[in-house]
Amino acid sequence: MNLRRIPLSIVIGLLSLIVVACGGNGGGGGEVTKLRFSGIPDQDKQKLISQYSVVTDYLEKQLGIDVEFVVATDYTAAVTSLASNKLDLVWLGGVTSVQAEQRTDGDVTFVTCRDSDLQFKSYFIANQSLGLSKVSKLEDLKTALAEHSFTFGSKNSTSGHIMPRFFLTQAGITPETDIDGGPKYQLRGGHSATLDAVASGSVDLGALNYKVWEQADSAKKTQAPVVYETPPYVDYCMVAHNRLGSEIISKVADAFTSLDASNPEHAKVLEAFAAEKFVKANPADWDGIRDVLATPAVKEAMK
Repeated sequence: MNLRRIPLSIVIGLLSLIVVACGGNGGGGGEVTKLRFSGIPDQDKQKLISQYSVVTDYLEKQLGIDVEFVVATDYTAAVTSLASNKLDLVWLGGVTSVQAEQRTDGDVTFVTCRDSDLQFKSYFIANQSLGLSKVSKLEDLKTALAEHSFTFGSKNSTSGHIMPRFFLTQAGITPETDIDGGPKYQLRGGHSATLDAVASGSVDLGALNYKVWEQADSAKKTQAPVVYETPPYVDYCMVAHNRLGSEIISKVADAFTSLDASNPEHAKVLEAFAAEKFVKANPADWDGIRDVLATPAVKEAMK
């Protein structure tokens, strides 16, 4: 086709049809009629689908547009889909929030987070058969780690890998050389898989999101008690691509920060996130995560 022989108005029309046919929300001034929402698969996917159904229903009412929950296959897919116009709003961990920012050259907004995300932590757990006591210094676990198996969560998990690894290296423990057999990783099932692996004894020790451990049943907690609690750090965040536009992003922020646990509908949304309340996010609060990702030990582990 020789475009030079076709009137400019027709060319523009054809290009517009192509954009519509490709799906997704337009960048900039186009009207957004559907919001595609997802979250990192840090727990069993079927459980997440069930939990997030109440979130999509709530957002539809608050935003006045269709909201679709899209399952992210893994942590990387959640980030790349946000950057490639396959997702618009994603509940990300601290690491993946920063990765989304980097992947889009800053074309995202850190919208909101739970108040607890500003003081998050990881638990190191051990199978009860080891008889380990809780320690206040990670250095005190060096002997146990040298003699037993240990598992992280996903390599891109803030609370299941990156921050635990960072604290280990700060304590003079190199996972690849100071853990018996080197570290293992839970590739499916998120933090729940780490808890199950340690509780069953298939792995001796592990690191995971403290909220997942706290929400587990008492039997599982007894089988995999906490032996170390990390210092606090900033973690999860609701991240929106700026293609949504400031008006919708502002409405999303208001929708979450106005959640009230005394309202039954709101309580279900809060429960889906294991949250007491949401607050507006300040991107500067994730500077600590940005610094951790820049450390040589972490950069090498993420290759």
